[in-house]
Amino acid sequence: MREAERDYYRKKVPKILDELSKKEYEACFFETAEEAGQFILDQIKAGELVGTGGSVTLREDLGLVEALRNKGNTVFDHWEDEENYEKRIELKRKHREVDVFLSSANAITEEGIIVNLDGGGNRVASTCSGPKRVILVAGLNKLVKTTDDAISRTRNKAAPINAVRKSLKTPCAETGVCIDCDSPSRICAALLILLKKPWDIDAFTVILVNEDLGY
Repeated sequence: MREAERDYYRKKVPKILDELSKKEYEACFFETAEEAGQFILDQIKAGELVGTGGSVTLREDLGLVEALRNKGNTVFDHWEDEENYEKRIELKRKHREVDVFLSSANAITEEGIIVNLDGGGNRVASTCSGPKRVILVAGLNKLVKTTDDAISRTRNKAAPINAVRKSLKTPCAETGVCIDCDSPSRICAALLILLKKPWDIDAFTVILVNEDLGY
């Protein structure tokens, strides 16, 4: 991200943080992924159970899984068992029992509406109910204007890129465009639109980072 673009987002962020706060999220902004990662580590006590949704941002950009384990946390990470379906499902189901669930977002609107698209459903479920706390972090490349824009971004950018990353045999992996397919490998099965903080979550923190993070 070029400096002019970063400065552009700095001017937009205060309004978005305000909109998120009105929706009862704890909203904050950091310039770098490193700062955001350290903030998240500081929010999680050693010994707390942590779940991680499917997110390149959390693992590759912030390196949180390894950092949390080094701190003494148990982290349920289903990406570690890609080839073992039964173990993968077991780990996903543990996500709703954790103290803290970590996630990113496919898109966030200027009005503070958060949109996520999921294949298995563990990420969208665990940002609604189950965990005591949710911490969601997103780069400003995820910002869009409207809810329609957010849904379009999830289906026509985030999903195709992730299908390519996972080497899935889906039409969007071949064409880059969602056709609402019925492929057995389809990764977009559950769409969640968070209009405000769900009641079942005790504390929900949304962190915006002035960098391009994830897809």
